[in-house]
Parts: sequence; C-alpha cells; structure tokens
Amino acid sequence: MKIAIPVLTAAAFALFAGPAFAGHSTAKEREVTRQLNIQAAEEARASNQQSASISTNANPQTPAAPAAAPTTPVENAPPADQPAAPADPANPAAPAQAQ
Repeated sequence: MKIAIPVLTAAAFALFAGPAFAGHSTAKEREVTRQLNIQAAEEARASNQQSASISTNANPQTPAAPAAAPTTPVENAPPADQPAAPADPANPAAPAQAQ
C-alpha cells in the first residue's frame, strides 16, 4: 500500500500532463495561436501608430515642473542636542514675549 500511492500519482501525472510536455499541438491549437498572434500584431501596430502621432503633435513649449520654493535658514534655533529654554522660568508653558 505504501508504494501504490506514489505509483498511481505518477501514472496519473503521466497520463494527464504528458501531452503538455510533449511539445505537440493539434491543428486547431496552431490555428488559434496563429489568429491570436495576428490580432496582437495588429493591436501593437495600431498602438505604435497612435503613440507616434501623439509624440509628433506634442507641444514642444510644454512648461517644466515648478521649481522648489527656496528655503530660509532657521535662526536662533537651539542646538539639536540641547532642549529649548523656556521663555519664563516661573511658568514654562507661557510663550515667549517679544521685547
């Protein structure tokens, strides 16, 4: 019984999958493949013609992407390794007042 399962599995595999690995196709399969190849070639040709007409009609004066806004340096920032000092030592939650 131990050998019967692998033998039956191999036989079923050879029976059902063997023709797929043999490399032979029927005349009907060859004709369907030929028709699909012709159809794909026509679609590719139409797509190439359409993209070629789009590229020749493209406006060469297309504006470039906007440049990034200039950055300004941060002034009076504490060093990264030191925490910022509170504006009012008596009340650390109070915002700093301009003098």
